[in-house]
Parts: sequence; C-alpha cells; structure tokens
Amino acid sequence: MEILNRILPWDGWGGRIMATVMASGNADMELAAVELVDPRPDSNVAMIGCGPGVGVVAGARRAPNGIVIGLDPSAVMVERTRTRCRRERVEHLTRVERAAAESLPLPDRSQDAVVSVNNIQLWSDRSIGLDECVRVLAPGGVLVVLLHTWAMPDDVPYAEWVAELRTDLSARDVQVEPPQTQRFRSGPAMVLIGRSAR
Repeated sequence: MEILNRILPWDGWGGRIMATVMASGNADMELAAVELVDPRPDSNVAMIGCGPGVGVVAGARRAPNGIVIGLDPSAVMVERTRTRCRRERVEHLTRVERAAAESLPLPDRSQDAVVSVNNIQLWSDRSIGLDECVRVLAPGGVLVVLLHTWAMPDDVPYAEWVAELRTDLSARDVQVEPPQTQRFRSGPAMVLIGRSAR
C-alpha cells in the first residue's frame, strides 16, 4: 500500500483531479456510511480519510448539535472538504484537519463514531490506525469501515483480509458484526460495523 500511496496523486493538480473523481465515485458509499452510523443529533463523528468531504457534510446534517471532524492526510482534500462545508453551510458543525489515521488529533473516548470509506488499505500502519480509532471511540461507539473489494491488497485473498481485520478489531475490544458485501455504483464493497466494548 505504501507504493499505492506514492503513485496516487493526493496533492497538487493530481489531488484536485482525485478529489473530483472521489466526490462522484465514492458519494453513495459515503452516504451509506453515515446511514450505518445513524448519528443522533448530538453525535460527534470522526471521518478518517474524508477525501472531498461528501460524508462530512452528510454527517453534519444528521448531527446538528454535535461535531463532525473530517481528517485527511492530503492538503488538497482538506481544502476541498472545507470548501464543500462552507458551500453547504455546515462549516459551523464541522472541523477539518490534515491528519492520518495513525495519529488522530482527538481526545480519548471523544467520538460516538469513527468512519473510514475506501482508505483503510492506504494506511501506512493499519495496526496503529486501528489503535487510534479505538482510542478515540466513546464506550459503545461505532466504527464503520467500507472498502471496495477491488481496492483490497492483491497479495491477500478477500476472505482472509476481512477475517484478519475482524480479528484485529476483536483483540481491541470491538464487537464486530458479520461483514457484508454491498453493491455500490462504483462496484461491490465490504461493509464492516463494530462497536466499542470498552
């Protein structure tokens, strides 16, 4: 995945193109993730790898008394998300920062939900990223991970990769529902939902 991170243009003109592609290609998955979280009006939700901010805006509309935090390592994606939030008039319900999954700028147990759509395979260290997700989840908080099946690592079979992810989360006191495969406009994706038991 380190190679993929080096190849894909996350910043500069390439990042702007990727943001446009992602805003369209991932939109239905981002909206589905927010529905799966089913935030209360006062929920705090962290969107890891928020891309151009489609999910951040959708989450903010569902949690008008909470805060939705968009986090992305790409400066272009952070700016696109901020612009989208301003345009959609939800900037007062959001916070957008440049950050990676492995170092979330959030207090312990501060988030009712953590969401990752099409980016867990890009994390430089999945183990540290999962530690961070669990650290910031409030007791009973929900973790939602969606990932295109075609975006999974080539060197590990799908079933094995998903089983390993479930095992990793269970070891961190996250109760994981059986993963589902759901079809989206851009192709089939794994849908995994876990709840913090801490």
